[in-house]
Amino acid sequence: MVGIANELVKRGHFVFAYVPVKFKTHCFDGSNVTVIGFRMTEEGWGHKEEFSDFVTKTVFGGGTLMSSEFPSKISNLAESVCEGALSSSDALKKLQSLHIDITLVDAMPMCNCLYYIPRFLKSPFVSVASAIFEGDSGMPFQTNTHPLLAIPYTSDMSYPQRFLNHLASVGLALSFSVMNGFYRTDIDKLKQYVPADDFNNDKTQLIKDSVLFLENSDTILEYPKATYPNFLRVGGLTTRPSKPLPEEMEKFMSQSKNGVVVVSFGSFLKNAPPYLFQKLLKVFQNLNQNVIMAYDKNENYGNVKTVKWLPQNDVLGHPNTVLFISHCGKNGFFEGFYHGVPIICTPLHADTFSTAIKVKYHKVGSSADIRNSDADQILKIIKDTLSDASIRKNMKKASAIFHSAPFTPQERAANAIEHVLKFGGDHLKPVSSKMSLIAHTMLDIWFTLFLLTSIILYIFYRLIRGCFTCIFCRKQNTTPKKKKE
Repeated sequence: MVGIANELVKRGHFVFAYVPVKFKTHCFDGSNVTVIGFRMTEEGWGHKEEFSDFVTKTVFGGGTLMSSEFPSKISNLAESVCEGALSSSDALKKLQSLHIDITLVDAMPMCNCLYYIPRFLKSPFVSVASAIFEGDSGMPFQTNTHPLLAIPYTSDMSYPQRFLNHLASVGLALSFSVMNGFYRTDIDKLKQYVPADDFNNDKTQLIKDSVLFLENSDTILEYPKATYPNFLRVGGLTTRPSKPLPEEMEKFMSQSKNGVVVVSFGSFLKNAPPYLFQKLLKVFQNLNQNVIMAYDKNENYGNVKTVKWLPQNDVLGHPNTVLFISHCGKNGFFEGFYHGVPIICTPLHADTFSTAIKVKYHKVGSSADIRNSDADQILKIIKDTLSDASIRKNMKKASAIFHSAPFTPQERAANAIEHVLKFGGDHLKPVSSKMSLIAHTMLDIWFTLFLLTSIILYIFYRLIRGCFTCIFCRKQNTTPKKKKE
């Protein structure tokens, strides 16, 4: 969301960020975005740490985030964020005094309660997220061409895959609808914090009332899909031209005659078991290229340099960068794509598995399982990717298409926001934004068709049975009886 904020500031708007007090706000450094912090309880921060530990242990313990514990863990965290954001009366009063014209809400899972803030401020609101589900946005379900994030399919699906994808997509939407009632902060509790006049008791409708939906996705390296006018795909919100690197880092990059491999796994590698770092170090030391990797200390290991702070976008834009190895979070993925750098995805959680599938499908990179593969297997994948000229060509072409767009993702988002500021958003919203999930997924239509078909088949069954009964009875009555001797 920082990219949108900076673009709006550039256009003369006053922008405020409402975030937890302990939130790392370095992303706003150098911008004119004003940060207003709200306080979370120690118990709330405990839930955050508990959730982070759960994700790390699950990811590196061979488990899955689809376990039964996940909903309760994330709901505890979501409730803590909600209570902190909605109970910080001083911060909310400050926001109210600013007479906010429009609010951008991070559409985090299980955090629909955050939509009560723009209701309290009496401002229209925009939903921004990495992925926005059809059930939340009113977008048409396109299960025949658009696979669910959790399913390892591409847009080119066979009939059985389309069938399973449809069941999973509708089932997930229904599950989220049910979970709204069980795992989200109680409305009465919210009312005591935020005395808005127009509380909507239907928590599933909160996000649907957005005037715009901005999704961090794109049609080039993802899959095309039909969208309504109030839904924009603005993938690459953190992308920008690279800036000069610090002197020592620039020297390392420039002196790498065979190129540089950039490695970043977000915060995951810092929390990973030590053996994983040692395995990766062994792999990278067997490369002809130099390697710069984000880690929790500044060290040199021959051709491998680890740094606590890695200006990812800037090193990816360096002319000597030849490969990007990443867990493929959306921001990192788009930064590599923006600079035309082939990528090896090492998916660890959530939508990173889906991104890895797309990278292979579009032939702009590869994927590797760093948890379960041995060093030799990982090394082979890296060398094969580095030597594959078609991968470099495909990524350069995709990047060129991305750059040929008349507006940057940040500009497209800002243009849409300024449009609804001027004209409102009612003319952009589809009727489906007011439909129930049953109507939206056409389950009512399918149920009616099933019922009518069942009735018709039953009538045919009764008619055919009646006909056969009549024919059988008539045959019996017309059969001559044998005379007794």
